Amino acid sequence: MFYTSKGKVLEDKKLIRFLNGTCSPKEEQEVLRWLRRPGARFRLDMLMQQYWEEPDPQVKDDTDYRELLDSIHKKVLKPGKRNDVKWQQLAIQGLRMAASISLIVFSVYFLIEGVNYRADSLMAQAEFPVRTTTRVTGPGEKLTLTMPDKTKIIVNAMSEISFTSVYGKEERLIQLKGEAFFDIAPDSLKPFRVQTDGLTTTALGTAFNVFARDHQYRIALTQGKVRVGATDKNVELLPGQMALWTPDQEDMDFSVQHFNRERITSWKEGRLMFNRKPLGLILDDLAAWYSVEMHIAEEVDTNRRVIGTFENKNLKDILTGLSFSTGFDFNIKGKNVYIKNQSPMT
Repeated sequence: MFYTSKGKVLEDKKLIRFLNGTCSPKEEQEVLRWLRRPGARFRLDMLMQQYWEEPDPQVKDDTDYRELLDSIHKKVLKPGKRNDVKWQQLAIQGLRMAASISLIVFSVYFLIEGVNYRADSLMAQAEFPVRTTTRVTGPGEKLTLTMPDKTKIIVNAMSEISFTSVYGKEERLIQLKGEAFFDIAPDSLKPFRVQTDGLTTTALGTAFNVFARDHQYRIALTQGKVRVGATDKNVELLPGQMALWTPDQEDMDFSVQHFNRERITSWKEGRLMFNRKPLGLILDDLAAWYSVEMHIAEEVDTNRRVIGTFENKNLKDILTGLSFSTGFDFNIKGKNVYIKNQSPMT
C-alpha cells in the first residue's frame, strides 16, 4: 500500500485497476495525482517486481509448447534426437520460462507506456485550454460545416453557431442562434446536442432542422429520433413531427404537429417555398434572411396569401416575383425596403 499527498492509503488493487484501464474516473485522477509525488515511480517498480515474483495464477497460457517444440526439431535438430523425452521436458520448461519472461517484459512495457500516455493526456488538457469557435452567416448567406465526427451542419442566413475544441472528444455540443439543419453521425457514447437559449435538442444519429428566432423555436425531425427539452418539459419526436415552443409563455407545453418536409428544409438547397402564407409573414421572413427593414404602406394587403417557389434568388428577384402576383411596388435603398400598392395605370 502507498500513501497519497493527503496521507490516505492508495491500495495496490486500485493502482492495478488503473494500469489495466478498469478504474473509475475518480480513481484515475487519484492515481495520476499520486504519480506526480517524488518516489512514486520507484514504488510502482516495486509493485511490478512483486507481481513478477508472484504472477497472477489466473493468467491462462494456451500455447501448445509440444507443437512449438516439434516445429523447432524439424528446423534445427537431427532425427535421432527428437524422441529424447527428458530433453523435450527440459526444452518445454525453457520455452515456458522464455514465454513468461517475454509476456512480463511486454506487459511492463505497455503498462508504463499506459501510465505515460494518461499523464501526458492530462498535461495536454492543462496546457491547451478549451477554445470556442463561432461562425456567423450574413444576409442571404449559407454555411456548410463538416464536423470532426462527420456530422454535417448547414447554417441558414443571419445565424450564429458555436462549438468548442473538445467537440467529438468529450462531448458533441452545438450552440445555435438562428436556423440550421443537422445530419448527425451516429455515436451512442456521445449524444449530439443543440442548445438554443433554454432549449436542448438531443439526438444519437438523426437529421433535423432547428429554427430559433425572436423567441420562437421549431424543431422539425426528418430522420431518426430526438428528445427536445426545456426546464422540466420534454418531448420525443418521430420523423415527420415538429415541436413548437414559446418560452415567453411559461405554462405552455410543447406543441407537436406534422410538417411538410420540403417547405421546412428547402432553404438549405437555396429554395424558398410559400404555400398560402400571408404576405406580411413572407416580408418578415425576407427582412430577417436578408437583414433589411421593411417599410410597408398601410394600404398594402398583408393578409393576402401567396403560393410560390423561388430558387437561388436574391432579394430583388424575390420581391419582383411577389410584386407581380400581389400587385405592389417596391424600392430598395440600402438596408431599407419600401413597399406600397401599385399605382393605377393611366
